[in-house]
Amino acid sequence: MSTTVFGFEFDGAIGVLLQAARATRVELTFVVVFGFLWLAGRHVETAFAKGRRGTNKKDPSGNMSATKWRRQAVTSSGDVPERSGRSQSTAATRSSFRDRAAMRTADRGSATPMPVASIDPSLLCDPTWLVNEVVHMCRTQVQRALDIYHAAMKAGLSLRDMPQSDCRNLFMALVTSAIRVGQTDEALRLLQDLRERGPGVTAALLASATKLCTAKQHFRECLAIYDNVSMDPDLDIEDKSVWSCLLFCAVEAGCHPRCRFFFERLKACGIPSPKDYGNMIRFASMNAECELALALLQEMREAGASVDSVVYNTVLATCVTADRVEEARTLLGEMEAVGGVADVITYNTLAKGYAKAGRMDRCFELYEHMLAQEIKPSQVTYGILLDCCINENKVLKAAEVFDRMTKEGCVMNTVLYTTLIKGFARAGQVDHAMHVYEQMRTGRSVPPDLITFSILIKANCDARRLGAALQLLEAMLDFKLRPDEVVFNNLLGGCVKESKAELAKRLYEDMVAAGIRPSNATFSILIRLYAQCKLLDEAVEMLRREPSAQGVSPEPRLFSQLALCCLRERQGRRAVEVYRLLLEHCSPTAACHSSMLGMCVKLNMLDTGAEILGLAAEANGRVDARDAQQLLEAAQRKRKTQCVEACIAAMGRLGIPTAGTGPPAVGK
Repeated sequence: MSTTVFGFEFDGAIGVLLQAARATRVELTFVVVFGFLWLAGRHVETAFAKGRRGTNKKDPSGNMSATKWRRQAVTSSGDVPERSGRSQSTAATRSSFRDRAAMRTADRGSATPMPVASIDPSLLCDPTWLVNEVVHMCRTQVQRALDIYHAAMKAGLSLRDMPQSDCRNLFMALVTSAIRVGQTDEALRLLQDLRERGPGVTAALLASATKLCTAKQHFRECLAIYDNVSMDPDLDIEDKSVWSCLLFCAVEAGCHPRCRFFFERLKACGIPSPKDYGNMIRFASMNAECELALALLQEMREAGASVDSVVYNTVLATCVTADRVEEARTLLGEMEAVGGVADVITYNTLAKGYAKAGRMDRCFELYEHMLAQEIKPSQVTYGILLDCCINENKVLKAAEVFDRMTKEGCVMNTVLYTTLIKGFARAGQVDHAMHVYEQMRTGRSVPPDLITFSILIKANCDARRLGAALQLLEAMLDFKLRPDEVVFNNLLGGCVKESKAELAKRLYEDMVAAGIRPSNATFSILIRLYAQCKLLDEAVEMLRREPSAQGVSPEPRLFSQLALCCLRERQGRRAVEVYRLLLEHCSPTAACHSSMLGMCVKLNMLDTGAEILGLAAEANGRVDARDAQQLLEAAQRKRKTQCVEACIAAMGRLGIPTAGTGPPAVGK
């Protein structure tokens, strides 16, 4: 194979190499040019390094730190000759500026910035350097910027002597950056410094701070900033956006007493926006101020502001909350006249008002009117109708509503089923309630919840169907639902109705083992069960041990309940034992003593009554004089000398007079 180059032919291997070189001529050209440029760069770098070593022979590396550069600049400032009348101080100022520029460049360029504590105090007090440095740091290192500012203040920086433009730039950067990173307390301290040590806070800075706080949802902090800044009597806030932000923050933070003031100041600066009116209407709604909400709505209309369905519905809900249903119905008519603002939420809200007032007829009339307006009812609509029927004990009407909603294709949910179950359970129609439950569980695959099971378990327990209630408990566990204290209390109540103490004990053990803490209601049910089953010894032991073991503070009514149970069974000694337990926990009330002493008189257990009265006197308890006198007179009638003497002695210690009571008559 031959190759021709410049008119010459080359054969063999040389020809092949020359042909390959011609094919790669572009790549070879790039390599040659790149190599030339690299050699030129190395030459320039070497020449520059030699020049620096010649300038500073004491530093062979050719590198000069920012501190050495500053010293050299300060030293050389005195060697510069005066030109054109410039003084030596002018030269020093120029040198100082070069010094600061060198330090700033070195600090920003280094991987580890210069510690704030090592910055020259004179540099910190220079407004030009400080503002440039802090503003630059606020972009990426907010905490360092704040540290530099605090170091400058400690070094003696005078905010009042700073140029106002520099001061404004400095604090605008610091305050907004602090708020941006969530350091609102720091922003508040900065504004306080500016107000007390500087020229004061400007309206522009306050506007930026309030807007940023509002955007970051620092509502209470925004109000605190305003409170601090507003102490300046010279500050005049004419920016409507500031008052708008403050009104919104007051509503969100729940500082309702301040809303009226902010809104009045907002109106003084111009016409409020629809959002401002919306915030004020929210304030009226939270406080159920129907008149204010209606007045604000009228203002919006007169101002030509756009009123959407949210505002209308909020005003209507305010009227309903304030029990002004007729005003709400009038407003509904206005909404329908406007067109496009009345929705299903509007009708549901008004229906809740009618249901709350017990006006079932108006609920159904509104429902029919809703259909006439071609508004499709929702699950909430039917739930309100069901609740209304059940609260009025109209179970058949509720069943009609249930059938109607299923025919109209309303998507059923757990709440609707549970509401109907509650109605049947309240009416004592347990079979109907269980039928709905089965339909709910199997027919439409809507899972029951804890409330559903709680209602059904109580209904079956009240109907003495304890077996069915226990089956519901098993089904509840199958649905991975954890029973609560109410469910177990209902089951224990069912055990009381059927006098099944052993089953109640097992249920209580399961309750504790499941980590469900019993309450005073639980212990009250157990006391009733033990008393009914003649197990007063176990009742006393349970009350002595279980509350403290389960971390429950027993209420005094439990001891009074058990003591009365003992008295009814004429077990006076056990009643006194329970009363002693009561004294260990608290001081019984006068009503508690009245029930016990009255029961003793009624059952002619006068010795027990006298002993309880004596224990009350020893504990300096509260006993009504009429109850003590009634016990004393009963003992005198029964001619119980020792009992009379014990009552008189106890009454004397309690400070209850016994005048008019003579000695007991002596009989045969």
